[in-house]
Formats: sequence, C-alpha cells, structure tokens
Amino acid sequence: MLPSEQNSSSQSIAAAVKDLMRRKQVPERQHGKKLGEILNLSYSQAHRKLNTGANWTIAQLQQVAEHFGESLVSIGVGDGGRGAAPTPGAMVEGRFVVAAGQYEYPCAAWIGDQLNTARRVDLVAYHADGIWRIVDPAQCPANSAQYKLNRLEIILKHPEAPRVAILGDKRESVELMCGVLDESGIRTTTFQNATALERTLHEGAKFDGYVLDWILGPRTAEGLIKQIRFLPGPAVPVFVLTEEASSGQADQEELARVIIQLDVKVREKPVRLRTFSAELHKSLGD
Repeated sequence: MLPSEQNSSSQSIAAAVKDLMRRKQVPERQHGKKLGEILNLSYSQAHRKLNTGANWTIAQLQQVAEHFGESLVSIGVGDGGRGAAPTPGAMVEGRFVVAAGQYEYPCAAWIGDQLNTARRVDLVAYHADGIWRIVDPAQCPANSAQYKLNRLEIILKHPEAPRVAILGDKRESVELMCGVLDESGIRTTTFQNATALERTLHEGAKFDGYVLDWILGPRTAEGLIKQIRFLPGPAVPVFVLTEEASSGQADQEELARVIIQLDVKVREKPVRLRTFSAELHKSLGD
C-alpha cells in the first residue's frame, strides 16, 4: 500500500472510531482518554491514532468494537464481505485460504485495484458467495475477478482473560486484591466510587464479573447491583464484600434480600485473597 493510501485508510478508520464514540455518547474532549483506556495507550498515542493517520491493527479495532458491544462492520470498518467492487485501500473481513482450500482463517484484508490476470503476484483477493477470500492466484476461480492485496492481517482467536470491575474505597486493600487477581489471570479495572462505575456501564463497557463494597458512602450497593442485573446479556457473578455485617452496621435483612433477589455472593472482609481468587475463577467459569 502506498503511504498516501495507507494514511487515507487510517484516517477513515479513525473517523469511524470517533463516530462510534459519539454514538455511544462519549464527549468529544474525552475521545483520546477513552481510546487510551480501551487499548492501554498513553494519551499522546491515542491522540495520534485519532488525529494523525497513525496505523491501526485489526486487533485494536476489534477491541474498540467489542468494548462498545459493536462489530467491525457496524462501525463502518470493512464491509462484511458484501461489496464486490471495493474502494482501493478499503479494509474488508475475509478468509485466508491455505492448503488448496483445506483451511480458512479469519483475516482483515486491504483490497486494491482489480488485477490484470497476466500479472504475477503471490496472493490475490476475490469475492464469491458473499465472502472475500485471499488465495494463491492458481486457486482463484477462473470466472472471478482478481484484486490486488495491499495488506493482510490474520486474526488468531485467543481466549481473553476475564475482566472484573472492583469497587472499593480503601485504596491499599483494592490494590492488594487487584495484584493477586491480576497475577491469577483476571484483568481488573478499579473504581473508587459508584458514580464512576455507573458512568462506565452507561458508556457500554462490559465486565465478566463485579466485586463491590456493600457500604458505598451514604448508601449501599443495592441500587448499583440492580443496574448491573438489568444490563443485556447473561447474568455475571457479583460478589459483595462487607466488614459491617458482624458489627451490626450492615442490615442483615437487606443483605439476605439481595442474595435471594439479585443472586449475589456476600463475603466478610478481610477476605483470604488466594481463596477468593480461586472462588472468583470458578464463578467466572475458568
């Protein structure tokens, strides 16, 4: 791909990502910060992605799309294999075909101009039955138009570590818990107050589980748990931590109600972190 083509493609992708964040009601001034959080980038790196035509990888695009519960096609990146005549430099989702068609791997392909079949190239793209396939030219059907392949990324599916939200007001205890959970293979995201977690959920973030303090300042976590249970998708494990139950500060009847009605697990603090980590893994289905 020529530098001008690559820059144009990257800028169009950046525009699609910014449009997605607008649709998800992320304030314009927060776009760089939000992208940095999703992709674990510095603010300057995220800013370049969104504004200077810096390269995007298919893995990064998938991560952004999945964070907001969207697909690559739905955010305007790729065409899902529908278009038979792509815009030069356009990215499409397709299949990389090897071993004379015995194996096909998901891929992202940047498609160029239609080729003269007399020109010798290593790989070509063709469109049939609603799918773009990348093949050796000798494997391309005789009646199919062949397109130049500007760039190819193979998508290898790896199971992602479960992502858990941790909400607690005692920073040292939260950091200690996160250290143990991160070491065990759980990705943790911490929140110091319920408002921050509620805002993140409203923006479309998804977590595989939650660990919440029961007492959240002047209120309990019951309202927050109800919001979590109303989220679309399958129910995820919610653990409530409290040191107030034995002291009488936490209402036993309230705790009993949320256990029954909202399907939560209550654990007394301080928890035994290694044991709790194993229990959380089991609840997450690991």
